[in-house]
Amino acid sequence: MTYANWRSMDDAAAMRGVRPDMTREELIEVAYGARSGAARRIAVVYLDDPEITRSFALEDRDPMVRRGLARRLTDAESLEQLLNDADYSVRKAAADTLRKLQEK
Repeated sequence: MTYANWRSMDDAAAMRGVRPDMTREELIEVAYGARSGAARRIAVVYLDDPEITRSFALEDRDPMVRRGLARRLTDAESLEQLLNDADYSVRKAAADTLRKLQEK
């Protein structure tokens, strides 16, 4: 059963509707269907799928989603692509994450 409030445009309400006990199918529905960037980001984090994370980090319309997911990427190539993002905060998150990866 999906929780209807993830469809809310209000970030706080939408975030309450995304839960770790949701099925993979429900989380995918939220990731691709939520109007709230916060709900999309949480759904992608709960999915814990590197390809979906990469896709949303590079392509989501909301800089908050791209920035949050840039911090979870372990793929240097994707992080390097984000260094050219239109949003400064996304570029900074990508640079910080890339630096941490290179230090390992």
